Amino acid sequence: MKFRAVRASAIGNVDAIVIPVFAEGPLPAWLPRATRNALARIQKTEHGTTRLYGVTTYHGEPRVVLVGAGKAAELDAERARNIASAGIRALWRSSVRKVALAVAAAGAVGEERAAQAAVEGAIYAMWRPEVHRTRDEEKRLPAIDSVSLVTEKAVGDAVARGEAIGEATNAARRLANEPANRMTPRLVAEAAKELAKDAGVRIEVLDRERCQALGMGSYLSVAQGSHEPPQFIVMRHKGRGGNGYDLALVGKGITFDSGGISIKPADNMHHMKADMTGAASVIAALAAIGKLHVKANVIAVAPCTENLPGGGATKPGDVFTAMSGKTVEVINTDAEGRLVLVDGITYAQREGAKRVVDVATLTGAIAVALGNHFTGLFGKPDAFVETVRTTATEAGDRLWAMPLTDEYRDEIKGEVADIRNSAGREGGAIKAAAFLDSAVEDGTEWAHLDIAGTFWFDRDRPHAPKGPQGPVVRTLVALAERYAKT
Repeated sequence: MKFRAVRASAIGNVDAIVIPVFAEGPLPAWLPRATRNALARIQKTEHGTTRLYGVTTYHGEPRVVLVGAGKAAELDAERARNIASAGIRALWRSSVRKVALAVAAAGAVGEERAAQAAVEGAIYAMWRPEVHRTRDEEKRLPAIDSVSLVTEKAVGDAVARGEAIGEATNAARRLANEPANRMTPRLVAEAAKELAKDAGVRIEVLDRERCQALGMGSYLSVAQGSHEPPQFIVMRHKGRGGNGYDLALVGKGITFDSGGISIKPADNMHHMKADMTGAASVIAALAAIGKLHVKANVIAVAPCTENLPGGGATKPGDVFTAMSGKTVEVINTDAEGRLVLVDGITYAQREGAKRVVDVATLTGAIAVALGNHFTGLFGKPDAFVETVRTTATEAGDRLWAMPLTDEYRDEIKGEVADIRNSAGREGGAIKAAAFLDSAVEDGTEWAHLDIAGTFWFDRDRPHAPKGPQGPVVRTLVALAERYAKT
């Protein structure tokens, strides 16, 4: 898909036009008069044309798709992206190839930011989850190959940024959507190598022996029940030269989570193919950071493995030593994500990172607390947590800060070891964060993003199909850009 920014007078011949319609705003004056009059009649006769993300189509020449944009004062980057996505998705089953997309700019969202969000949304809308269906009409991708962004001001590098971030988000969705037999740890590593090559960033994959030599007993304990070898993926972007890293991204890479010996219920276990969404997010984000030539040093760490029962699998009550030197008592083998993440966090710090953000489908408890619309945010110090939250909001992601105090840290103390990986259901998301905090060294700024409520949606929405959603990739790229400036 190709993008270009044009003024209304230079749209040229297109097959369809996507127009955001605000509750209190008129239709664009640059539309042909006959088209504008027809759309005005539709607005009068059809209620709800400004309902958020609601789509109304006028089958004229060209076709016009009206997308409800709600109140202009409430527009933010997330809404601008979703408006564009809803408009493009409405053209999925058409033969439309050339689209003009009016940029939704209002309030605090200027045209450059709105243009970037529109590009992200258009690319986001082009992804379909039914990749393994065989009927042509069900697997065929939308025909759209060019999008003209209608703006009145120069939008700078917004198009390039939108393309890099939109493609990265879809890459994360693609990895998470693949069945576990088609996205094993080795295949995640191969996909990461392809993305790294395309982005011009360095990558290495540590095997079991290298991880053992580094003392990653906690991570490797999860891999004991699987015949698939663990793959500890490390990607590096050096944007400013010098030593150390301005930011580390650590993602949970459980390519299938059966729960291990503490096996999960059968219902919806197939969705555990996407338990590596954290790893997919940091891999895709690092690739986008490389493509954008962000002037910061960033490292991405993705400890990947399967979590399966077997003759060699970890048993409840087993004790292992993490890379940090702390001993870990495994109470519940289904609390495995935190076991791989602590060694990933320690590795990033040993590599010279002083800021660490980890991403994980870590706890069902966060979905109980926040539902499917907000990602849980934990960390320290408070100033860094707030920086992550505000950066996410500006990037178009919704994070909600959760508490993390010493009372919760006390609850994860083990009976026979330093810490235990499970300490009861109450406050489960916070206790999981407290477990990760055990690996965070003094002087390290750290944030934990629990995406267990936002990584997957069980129903279609106007702006996104059901399935993997590619959460927080935008936030990770925006954080790298923020620290490039400082």
